[in-house]
This record gives sequence, structure tokens and C-alpha cells, in this order.
Amino acid sequence: MFVTVWGKKIWYEIYGAEHSDTLLYLHGGPGASCLDFENQARALSKKMKVVLFDQLGVLRSDAIAENESYGMEYQIEMVEEMRKSLGIEKWSILGHSYGGMLAVLYANLHPNSIQKIILECPSLWFEDSAKSTVDYLSGHINSLNDPQAAELCEKIKLADYQDKAEVVWDLSALLGYVTDMQLRFYLHAISPEEYERSMDTSDIADEMWAKGERHLTKLLEPPPLPKRVMMTDNFLPMLPKIAVPMLLINGTYDPVCTKNQIEYIMNHAQNVTQAIFEDSGHFPRIEEAEKYTDTILHFLGYA
Repeated sequence: MFVTVWGKKIWYEIYGAEHSDTLLYLHGGPGASCLDFENQARALSKKMKVVLFDQLGVLRSDAIAENESYGMEYQIEMVEEMRKSLGIEKWSILGHSYGGMLAVLYANLHPNSIQKIILECPSLWFEDSAKSTVDYLSGHINSLNDPQAAELCEKIKLADYQDKAEVVWDLSALLGYVTDMQLRFYLHAISPEEYERSMDTSDIADEMWAKGERHLTKLLEPPPLPKRVMMTDNFLPMLPKIAVPMLLINGTYDPVCTKNQIEYIMNHAQNVTQAIFEDSGHFPRIEEAEKYTDTILHFLGYA
């Protein structure tokens, strides 16, 4: 299905439409799509309505034009317009990885639209997440005996990036060297093949995936004034302003949501609880699916 926001078609799907309580899923990436949340949406929809969507410029939603202005605040306002169009008074939101940034920003800009927040392995400070990811990959990178890969690895570890977009491109380039796909996808309990089988990509054409590069590029461009929030910003200082209940989900082996970020969230968020998934990396919803479903339902009051 599609909802039109400001002339743009946004692909979305609703599970459990008969329920009134609603959970919105904000996917990561940027540009990863909501495909790998569909199994959880089916499980959760036994108790609540679940809304999934591909962000503008991702897969089934409209592409972003080359000369089009785009940014995180624009994206949040599109989500808020979607809420109104769908006739939802308030919803809880679940943000995974980069989607955690979106969830935190949304809660700051539209606190009256949100009931509860779930952050699944969030990256709320990209540079910190990037340096942690490099530590996680270092052993593998060194085993490749590739001087360029090793040099890039050390650069990301040690650099004090003035151009914050540069760290995004450096990490992307480093990931291109990784040959162990379990490490590349930040998995622990499942194989890359199991991860791939967890989602249906049969209707996704190559050109749909190709949209994602511009989606990321646009997020890294300086936004037009007065829009100033960038994905390379540190979102952690936004947390103390959020009053609604918050659940932090961590995979023990996830390099993205770092120890620094976890400690900050637990010490500075007003009303936060934590659920640790001991046998997961970056995707607890797939690696420990039943526990994940139960954890979400308990937090949202369906225990």
C-alpha cells in the first residue's frame, strides 16, 4: 500500500489492523528497509497493530530526486504526516540502528504523538559506533594482509574527524573489504544464509536497492536552514528530554550500540529499562526471535 505525503508515495504495510494500539517500526541502514521486520510484525500483530514502511528513497517508496532537499527533520515530518493520514492518535515507536536516531529525534520534535519508545541496538552517535565497529572487525581485517584495508582500519580508529560525513564513507569502504559475511552483518547466533532467508526479497528488483545510495548521500548533505540535524550528530544529549517510557534492547555481541552509548542511555534517559540478548549481535529480533517478541509485548503491556 502507499500513502502520499507532500506528493511523494511512501510504501507501507499494516499488520493487525483490527487492533487500536499501534507500533511503528523505523528501519535502519540508512536505506536497509523494513523487510527484515516482517516476521516480527506478524508475531506482534496478534496483540497490536504494527505499521512498517520504507523511508523515502528506499526500495518500494519513491526515489529522492538528485536536486531534491532531504534530511532527518524532513523525514520525521513525513512520518508525522503519515500518522495523521492513517488516523492514528498516538503510537509507540521502535527504531533499529539508524532508526534509533529517528526515534529519538521524533520523540523530541513530536512528544505528544508517542506513547512508548523501543531502541533496538541503536546507533545514537555514528562516529562512536564506527570506531567500535572497526575494533570488532580489526582481527579479520588484519588477517587479510591487505595494506590498504589495514591503513583504513587504523585511520578510523585514530582520526578526529572534522568532516563527519567522512567517517561514514570510510566505514562503508572498510566494510567492502570484509569477506566474512557473519562479521559483515554483525551476526552472532545465526548465519548470513539464515539472515537472508528470514526475509522475502522476491519482489525487490535491483533498481529498488540502487535507490539507497542517494538516500544516504542526501542525509549526509548539509540540510537547508533552519533544518540542522544530521545523522552524523551525537543524538545522546536528546535523551534526557524524553519523558515517555523507553526500552533499550542490546545484543551482547553488537558492535554498533557501544558500551559508551549504553551507559549514557541508562544513566540519562528519564524512564528507561534494558533488555539484554545474550546470544545476539545486531539483530536480536531475528537471532532470538521468540524472546524478542515476548520482550516487546511485555514492555507494551501485553504480558
